[in-house]
Formats: sequence, C-alpha cells, structure tokens
Amino acid sequence: MMLDAVATTGVDSTLRSLRAQLGSGQAPEWPSPLFGGPIASIPSWTGDASDAAHSRSNDLDRRRQVIADAHRAIAPIVQDAAQTAMSARSRLDAVIHSWQADKAALAPVAATPSRWANLVRTGALRVSEASAIVHQTHADYAALAERVRKVTAEFPTSTGVVQAVDFTRGPLPENPPPQNPPYPINDVIAEATDLDGNRVVLRRGYYDAATDQGFGWDKAYWKHGIVNVNVFKDLISHSRPVSNDNGTLVYEVPINRTHCTKGPFGFLDCQDTGESVTMRIVANVNEPRPDVPNGGQRGIITMYPLPGGSGVVEVGPGWTLIPPWVNNNVPIN
Repeated sequence: MMLDAVATTGVDSTLRSLRAQLGSGQAPEWPSPLFGGPIASIPSWTGDASDAAHSRSNDLDRRRQVIADAHRAIAPIVQDAAQTAMSARSRLDAVIHSWQADKAALAPVAATPSRWANLVRTGALRVSEASAIVHQTHADYAALAERVRKVTAEFPTSTGVVQAVDFTRGPLPENPPPQNPPYPINDVIAEATDLDGNRVVLRRGYYDAATDQGFGWDKAYWKHGIVNVNVFKDLISHSRPVSNDNGTLVYEVPINRTHCTKGPFGFLDCQDTGESVTMRIVANVNEPRPDVPNGGQRGIITMYPLPGGSGVVEVGPGWTLIPPWVNNNVPIN
C-alpha cells in the first residue's frame, strides 16, 4: 500500500504540474480600437512650418494604416491561440480523468504485486500522454508567435531623426505681434528655481520673425510653438544646468511621455509610450543688468526641442517646433 501511495502521489503531482502549464480561464477578447482617420489640413496655416507639419502628418496617416492592417491580420491568430489552449486543456483533462478511472479500476486488487506493477505502468502511460499534449501545445504557440512576428515585421521603423506630429489641437502661432512701443518685454511671465538653487525668470521678451531676433517667452512661443508656460517651470525645477558660462546657463532636459489611465479603486496606471524629447533651455542669470529695470536678470534667452525627438518638426537649420504632446503633458511628476 505504501508503494501504491508513492506511485499515485507522484503521478498525481506530475499531472497537476503539466495541467498548470496550460493555464485556466477564458482568453481575452481581441479589442477593436479606433485608429483615427486622416488629419484635415488647416487652410489658414501656410509656409515652411505648415508644409513640414503636414508632411509629417501624412506620414503618420500611412503608419496608422499599416498598424490598423496588422491589427486585423493578428485577430485570427489570437483566435487560433485561444482555440489551441482550449483544445489542449480539454485533452489533458481527459487524460487526468482516465488516470482517476485507472486507479478506481485497480482498487479491487489492492495490495497485490500485479496491481502495483499495473499502476506504475498505467501512471507512466498517462504522464507520457500528458507530456506529449503540453509539448505539442508549446510548439503550436511557437508557430503562432512566428505568424505574429511576420505580421509585425511589416511595421514602419523610426529613422531616429524626426517622428510624425499630429497638430489636431489647432494651428501653431504664425506671426508674432508688432513690437510697437511700449511693448512690455521685461514683464516677468514666470519664474522657477533649478535643482542647484539657481533662480531663473521668464520675461515677456519679443520675437522679430524677419530678423530672427528675440528672447524670452515671445521667442519660445512664436518661433518654437511652446504655448504652455508650465513647460518652462517644470523643466527648470526638475533639472540642473549642463554648463555655466559666466552666468549663461544651458539646460538639456529629456522628457519621456507617459500615458495614464485610472485603474481599480481610482489608482492611476501609467505606461511609458516610448516617445521622448530633449529640451534645450538657455538663460542668463547675471544680476544686476543695466538694460533690465531694477537691475534684474535677463532670464530665459531661448527654449526649444532638439532635433530627433518624437514629433519634433525641423522647419530649417536651427529651427524646430515642439510636438503638441509636450505642451499637453505637463506638469512633470
């Protein structure tokens, strides 16, 4: 009887372990997301910036269509995976049921050498059958994964230089206002303190598109499309300057985009989207300055995204436009 107990316990444990590899529960339903349609052009927005943005937008439409086609192609593969799992579980459950019946059938001849020999032989057969089911299921899943790989191999890849940008929240600023005196160029729009304790102010400033001259908020706004002052405050307060040349501070701050949804019990579930931008900020914090009222610092000279970031539009040499997601995704946590 002790040998019988050892034999049956070993077979039972092995069958449970093999069954656990096939999981339980229902396969999730393949979602039907909306990938959006083409982005309408903005007739009132013309010029180099408009051409560059619409070119990137058209590229985004093409990429979106490729992803939508791949989503449709993967749907039957997911269905096949669910069917594979259900079939394997059903067959392995049948093996386990047969093993229980085997033990019951051999019970009348308990404690005999022939029963023990038959029990060991039958248990080995059931374990072999169950192992074959699990191994075949692993092979089936590998084949399904290869089908997915072939579909996703068609995805467009990033060039690492410029990503498509979608200006669905309205046109970017086109022309700065005329600088008729007395224009309040020295008005302080905001201020922040960096991690080294440097206080930096953001003045109204100005921007002359004809000469490409200016500084401060107007230059960041009209030239580079930064329309949310929180971009300045959050970047400065979360960073240190990478250089300090006699009071001229240069910051290069990477930003990673995160998408958050509200999960169970109201907790946020945040995932990194893989999009990133590096912002360069240049500021002069020397005080006092004779050309600034009350001898204050000049503050922010310029602020713009470096080329190559996700959604950054390169209008021309030294001229980049910030992607809308940076304006829309502050504060930084």
